[in-house]
Amino acid sequence: MSHQTTRAVWADASFEKYATRGAYHWAEIGRNLIRHNAFTAERYRLVADRVGEGQGQRLLDYGCGDGAFLSVLTARRRGLADVHGYDPNPLAIQYAHEALHARRIQVSLHESTSALVAGSFDCVTCTEVIEHASAPAEMLREIAALLRPGGRLVMSTPIRLTEVPEDPNHVQEWFPTEFPELFDQRLWRVLSHEQVVPCAAAEAYFWRPPLFLRVPIFRLACNAVSIYAGTNAMSWLRMRSRLFMMQIVVAERRSDPA
Repeated sequence: MSHQTTRAVWADASFEKYATRGAYHWAEIGRNLIRHNAFTAERYRLVADRVGEGQGQRLLDYGCGDGAFLSVLTARRRGLADVHGYDPNPLAIQYAHEALHARRIQVSLHESTSALVAGSFDCVTCTEVIEHASAPAEMLREIAALLRPGGRLVMSTPIRLTEVPEDPNHVQEWFPTEFPELFDQRLWRVLSHEQVVPCAAAEAYFWRPPLFLRVPIFRLACNAVSIYAGTNAMSWLRMRSRLFMMQIVVAERRSDPA
């Protein structure tokens, strides 16, 4: 039986960034020293590493966008047997299909959840999506319906810093004390809740010192370490920022009530 959805739970399903910037996430995880974004690359690595081990897993990336994260998942979690991506934005799905097909990455893509079978996934990832949702509780219920009992959800979202989100695409954000409260205890068992810094010291990362002719030297150094060493430069140096930027919840789908 397919899982049916009655209405979109995203306020910005059109997500105008794809129309104006193209498949920009691929550039942000690419090997171009200027266009690479260490924040995005580290966020993808952190979420992928929390998927868990296991051969034969069926995984869904909920809100897959242009498919860049799906490429990271398939590379870092080779035990995945059946990988799917869902996004309500037709342009994002088009970009994802083109990019993944060009790289011969086998993924099934969906513009609707109606074709997805309830309780059929072992794991769902959802990175930087829920802050775009007009009905976050409904989104979590939909994800729970797609997971088998005992299945795992790995979800990331920015940490709230301001009263109104600065990103116009964000409907709402949450403080660390608020975010776990979204997970209905009748449906979810929260296994972990972390506050992490994908690339420490955002001010330094984007700093363009006049002394060096406005060249973003720290960003170039961070990107070089991210590209060639596959890690965050600040994590490698054991440095911590005063400001946490992202939170990740790993939650388990509870067994259906008797």
